[in-house]
Amino acid sequence: MESTHYKILVVDDEQPIRELMVALLGRNGHLCVTAGNGLEALDKMTKTRFDAVITDIVMPEMDGIVLTKELSRRAQDLPIMVTTGHTEEYSAETAIASGAREFINKPFSNAEFVTRFDKMMRDCERQKALVDLSLTDELTGLYNRRRFFVLLEQSLRVAIRKKRRLKLLFIDMDGLKEVNDQYGHQEGDQALIDLAKILKETFRESDIVARIGGDEFGILMESTDDPNEIIEDRLHENLDGYNARGLRPYPLSISVGAAHFDPESPMAIDELLSKADALMYEQKRKKRINPR
Repeated sequence: MESTHYKILVVDDEQPIRELMVALLGRNGHLCVTAGNGLEALDKMTKTRFDAVITDIVMPEMDGIVLTKELSRRAQDLPIMVTTGHTEEYSAETAIASGAREFINKPFSNAEFVTRFDKMMRDCERQKALVDLSLTDELTGLYNRRRFFVLLEQSLRVAIRKKRRLKLLFIDMDGLKEVNDQYGHQEGDQALIDLAKILKETFRESDIVARIGGDEFGILMESTDDPNEIIEDRLHENLDGYNARGLRPYPLSISVGAAHFDPESPMAIDELLSKADALMYEQKRKKRINPR
C-alpha cells in the first residue's frame, strides 16, 4: 500500500524538539514547516494549507491550547496533535476538549511519536471517507441532495457578505422513464452516469454539481459578465458531441432552468429554487408541445 505524504506544521518553542520531529516525519516523506509559537503558527496557516498540525502547549506569545482552539474554529476537520512536558498541569482531556485529535507526553520515544501520528492521520482519513460517502451520490459520484443544499445555503451567505452574484441551474434528464422501460434500469443508470460525466466536463471545479433527485441535477456557480446563454450553449454542445458518437441506442436530452442570485437584492433559498425549478419545467413543457 502506497503511503500518503502530508504537509505538517510543527509548532514548538524549543528548536531541538522541532528538529527532532521534522527528522522523524521526514523519514516517511512528509514535508514539515516549523513555527516557534502560536502566533507564528497562525500567520503561517493563513498563507499555506497544511494537512496536520503538531503543537507544544507551553510557548510564549500564544500557547498550544489557545492555538488548538483557534485552529479548530477555523478548520474543524484539521488533525492536531498536542505535545507537552507539563503533564501535571495539562492532560489529554484538556487537549482533546480544545479540539486536538491526539496527545503525547514529553519525553516520548521516536517510535511512539511516529506511531501516534500515523494513527491520527489514518483515523482522520477514515472519518473523511465516511463523511464523503454520506455526502456523495453512489451512482454518479457527484454530490448528493443533502450536500448540495448545505453548500447552497453556505454559498448564499458568502455571496451576500462578499457581494458575489450566483447562478443556479436545475437540470432534468428528458425521457429517463422511457429508457428504463425500453432498455432496462441498468441502461437508465448508465444514462445518468454519462450525463454526470458531461456535467463534470462542462462546469468548472469551483462549481457545485450534484444529483438532487432521480433524474434531476443541480449546479451552483458564480455568475459572470458573459451572456446567460453561454454556459448552457457549452452544455448542449457537449451533449451533441456525446450523441454524435452514437454510444447508446438513444440520445441524451435535458431541460434546464436558470435562476440568478443578486446579493444587492437577495431572495430566499426557497424562492431561488422554485424559480429555477419552474423555468426548467416550462422548458420541458414546451418540448412536449413542440418536440424536435
